[in-house]
Amino acid sequence: MPNRIRILPDEIANRIAAGEAVERPASVIKELAENSVDAGADRIVIEIASAGKETIRISDNGCGMSRDDALLALERHATSKITEFKDLSRLRTLGFRGEALPSIAAVSRMVIETRQKEDLEGARVVVEGGRVKDVSTTGRAPGTTLTVHGLFFNVPARRKFLKANDTELRHITNAVTGLALAYPEIAFVFSNNTREVLNLERGDRKSRVQAIFGNDFGEDAIFVEQNSEGVGIWGYVGRPEQARKSGAHQALVVNGRWVHHKGITFAIQDGYGGLLMKGFQPNFSFFLDVDPSRLDVNVHPTKREVRFADQRTVYRAVAEAVRVALRQEDIIPEVGLGALEPAVIPPEIPAIGASIPTAPAQPLQAGLVADKPIDVAEDFYPSRSTSLDLDRQMPLPLNVRRADKTADVAEHRAAGDIDQQLAQVSVWQVHERYILAHIKNGIIIVDQQVAHERVIYEQVLNSFQGAPGTGQHLLFPLTLDFGLKEIQVVRDAMPLLDHMGFGVRDFGGNTVVADAIPVDLTVWDEGRLLREIVGDLLERETEAAIPIGEGDQISPLEHRLAVSYARHTAIKSGDLLSTPEMQSLIDQLFATREPFVCPRGKPTVVKMPLDEIDQRFGR
Repeated sequence: MPNRIRILPDEIANRIAAGEAVERPASVIKELAENSVDAGADRIVIEIASAGKETIRISDNGCGMSRDDALLALERHATSKITEFKDLSRLRTLGFRGEALPSIAAVSRMVIETRQKEDLEGARVVVEGGRVKDVSTTGRAPGTTLTVHGLFFNVPARRKFLKANDTELRHITNAVTGLALAYPEIAFVFSNNTREVLNLERGDRKSRVQAIFGNDFGEDAIFVEQNSEGVGIWGYVGRPEQARKSGAHQALVVNGRWVHHKGITFAIQDGYGGLLMKGFQPNFSFFLDVDPSRLDVNVHPTKREVRFADQRTVYRAVAEAVRVALRQEDIIPEVGLGALEPAVIPPEIPAIGASIPTAPAQPLQAGLVADKPIDVAEDFYPSRSTSLDLDRQMPLPLNVRRADKTADVAEHRAAGDIDQQLAQVSVWQVHERYILAHIKNGIIIVDQQVAHERVIYEQVLNSFQGAPGTGQHLLFPLTLDFGLKEIQVVRDAMPLLDHMGFGVRDFGGNTVVADAIPVDLTVWDEGRLLREIVGDLLERETEAAIPIGEGDQISPLEHRLAVSYARHTAIKSGDLLSTPEMQSLIDQLFATREPFVCPRGKPTVVKMPLDEIDQRFGR
């Protein structure tokens, strides 16, 4: 009987290994650039074409390799970083497994050109699908240039799952900026399709943080520095009012390694105490230095995560360092116990146990409500799911009798006037949040905020299909500085912003100039709106095209931009609306393609049939 267990051929084994270390072009760039850092380079140039799908070229001025080392580096588990098991507990290099280069070579066409300083000529190695095709000599400066063509050319299933170029480019930008943040003493140049994306000169940590995250974060951020319990902490945290819903402005470097670590993120948030709004995350750029023997970097295939030997100690040190820094900036108030005085009960308030006189009951008057409404939901109404009931969303024509547009209920306080006005009006605002309106066989309840979001969302989508919009020019153009990841998003969105009526021009570097805004925009707030929209666009995006009815589709960027603009510019819960405004909103809502749900998936309208109302009253 033949054996069932067999050793896989090298070709298959290498492709499997590539699946662990090489997820997308960003993974390739991260691994190869880390090799350049370990080689002692002080300048790394990264050039890509088609977001790395076609070509990736990384050049450095590091120590280079000999011809024999260049060939040996293509073998699995061949590395210069460790020689024995104990070396794993004192790692100071980024690479150590010896898997990245052969894994990348197995799924691409690769060319290695390298030369050591002491050699008169360099070596050139051509590899295709993991097989060495040619070895020759070449003249070049000391260092290494590694070119990758046709990533996943021999694994079409993997290539098919690569995302759009904009998405892949953002992943690459994240990888490059993370490495650049960790090594400010190295100059980084990064270009896509010959267009320069970033150019970072050598500097210190502070200048690198400012270059990557923008001047606003670098100048306004709070400096944190502490050495406690064997944990060296250095970095910046943003002020509480700068917190965002996304973690786009968060970076953590541990022993020179750009990583994600939820525990450290929670520790930083813990340091803020109750200063952060619910659902918001602080901006931070943190560098931690710990003894390598207390850090395990071999816990993730792509080395994006680390594990601390004593996580509680690190957590306490980080949280306390943030807390101390915020307190020194007078953001966290200190309350001494000595300052507290016993509360004084005013003489007009009766003491405990004394009888409290009660005012005689007054009959309720028309137009008045009780100070404390009776909660009858639990006693009289069964619990209902918050999801939409499709049976209650049939598009029924509004049977709204138009009220006199010159009249306003708020102008008439007398009971008689109110009764007369209510007889004419068929829409009402409830708690400055919902709108009630008649329909043929009942009433509808409209959430004014999400309904307006639906209206604005479709208006923005319509603007994308037409000519660029006409905005109102600002009296004084506004200059806005962004971080490296943000400026990439701004450049991608510029053509769409132009259609919306914004005038946003690239000013070079990480700077744009805004000289126009949409005509009806009221919440510009000196560019804060644009920053909030960019922050939303940096969050996790939808990759596929989105259907909008009748066979039409919009791109993920168009959808996210329209959703963000609608969310930030729509009327809010708590805004008082006049009768004509309420009527206009309902009319516009029911003229949209999807009137019953907002772009974020929340219901806009709930119908209450007359039969159900009758049933509630026992009719």
